[in-house]
Amino acid sequence: MCHNLTCDFTYVLPVGEVIAFTFDQSTSKLVLTGTDMPSLIADIDNVKFALSKCTIDESTLSATNLECTLVQEPTCGDHLPILTSNLGVIPNGAGVVAQTINCEVSSVVPNTDLNLLGGDNITITGLSLPHNFDSSTVSIKFSDA
Repeated sequence: MCHNLTCDFTYVLPVGEVIAFTFDQSTSKLVLTGTDMPSLIADIDNVKFALSKCTIDESTLSATNLECTLVQEPTCGDHLPILTSNLGVIPNGAGVVAQTINCEVSSVVPNTDLNLLGGDNITITGLSLPHNFDSSTVSIKFSDA
């Protein structure tokens, strides 16, 4: 990393840890519980969950708690929160388990008389579908019912 080991930087170990979290999909509220987390809004770069940024409720900030609301609908999949301070990502504890957000498809148009060779444009609508295809992998399977 450094030519002749003449570096002018300081490596800082991560401070704090997220030890648990809850997410309520009906309110889009994310609650992080941890140890030594940043307690000042100026020390937090961002919070993300399910491919969405989260707006922090500054009145809830403490070294052990943080609450925020997702800016947009969460994307389906298995997700862990990402808390980034001005010193880098605050690690999730070993016991933190990803939460599954389910996709809900409400309609598929057209859904009959599709060309077996492809070429049909299909519109899928629903909830928790990916909103950013640059950072999402989508797999769609069709059955021949």
